Amino acid sequence: MSDQSSGSEKRGSTRRRFLQLAAASALIPLLNIHSRPAHAESLPPLNDTNPTAAGLFYRKSQEGAKAVDGYQEGRKCDNCSLYTASNSGCMLFPGKSVEPAGWCKAWVPKPS
Repeated sequence: MSDQSSGSEKRGSTRRRFLQLAAASALIPLLNIHSRPAHAESLPPLNDTNPTAAGLFYRKSQEGAKAVDGYQEGRKCDNCSLYTASNSGCMLFPGKSVEPAGWCKAWVPKPS
């Protein structure tokens, strides 16, 4: 009789595990809802009045940045590791595009 009960427990455990995996698998598509890439035309340009932009002294050009304390020549958005070339986006300003020749105090060099 103990052989029968252990076989039944084993089957129940396997069935339970299968149902858990099936339920977890059904949720996987819900985890990837916002994975569509953003396109440049869908990102509005960053406005100078944006509080984060103002705090980081974002300027749309190198000429505009020269008057900012801490400005260094050659540090611009398109050679910063926070810049995304495919949509002119910046990790600091989600959902907004920045000028490739723009400048801000948060510039981070791209890894070599």
